[in-house]
Amino acid sequence: MSPISSELVGLGSDFIAEFRYIWWYFIFGVALEALVRTFGWHIKLRKFLERFGHGSIFIATGIGLFSPLCACGILPLTIAMLMAGVPLAPAIALLVASPLMSPAGYALTAWELGGQWALAKLLSAMVMGLFAGYVTLFFQKRGGFDNKDLFARGIPKGDFHDPDYPCDDLQCDCRNQFSKKYIETRTKNKFFVFLGKFVDGTLKIGKFTVLGVAIEVIAARYIPTEWISPLLTNTVPFSIPILTLAVVPLHINQIMASAILYGFVDLPLAHGPGLAFLVGAPVTAVPVMGVFLAFFRRRVFFLYMGICITGTIGLAYIYQYLF
Repeated sequence: MSPISSELVGLGSDFIAEFRYIWWYFIFGVALEALVRTFGWHIKLRKFLERFGHGSIFIATGIGLFSPLCACGILPLTIAMLMAGVPLAPAIALLVASPLMSPAGYALTAWELGGQWALAKLLSAMVMGLFAGYVTLFFQKRGGFDNKDLFARGIPKGDFHDPDYPCDDLQCDCRNQFSKKYIETRTKNKFFVFLGKFVDGTLKIGKFTVLGVAIEVIAARYIPTEWISPLLTNTVPFSIPILTLAVVPLHINQIMASAILYGFVDLPLAHGPGLAFLVGAPVTAVPVMGVFLAFFRRRVFFLYMGICITGTIGLAYIYQYLF
């Protein structure tokens, strides 16, 4: 066997070994999200939110923790809510909390990093949502963030789910999902709809899980530990803000973040830098920042980024030195 073939076999063996370790929690998390989608619990909560006004920051944060939508999925929904008259504060709370936690995200984090990390991530998502909502409310009360003056350009009217909606950046592609295309058009039987949603979740979450595990295996095999360990073990001064800012341009969602971090859990992993990676990477997704710059006024973009970065750094320092 050639050296290249031998190396590829080694990579494949490492990947299979790692994936076998997490697949039970992967199945559990996907099934839980499929259940949420089958009964539309997150949609029912959203409709309740639209009627609740300023007092809905707590509700918006709760929806974010419960919602299976990532940053790219929650942004069009947030824009639609703003256009429907929902105040900016609960909308930002939802936009910040949703990418950080979901049933599948919690399950996979618990299996890969342990229950303490999963709980820390859940509480951090909750605190980040509330922090985002109340900071936004503070600035709203001082002017400059009225719903009528949030957008830098006009948002086309219509349903984002409509296949003819004229804005590709905001158009929802849920109609192309397996469950919508092949199950819900033929039957309303909840069991079959659940199976369809389970297939959707397996495809969506699975690709990010596979990619995250692949990155973790490659990093563990080829990147010297001494290059990364100073940041993740908090031996470099200001490692938390350095790591938080370093992950801003990376397109890493919550599933990938925990899978990548799993490769360094034996360093030992310091609380602060680990949480900065788990929170900072998903909440500052590049596609979301692109849409923000394209559709919102600059002050809304800077408010969102300021909340994400300062909130991440603050929570990481709290987790590092108090727990």
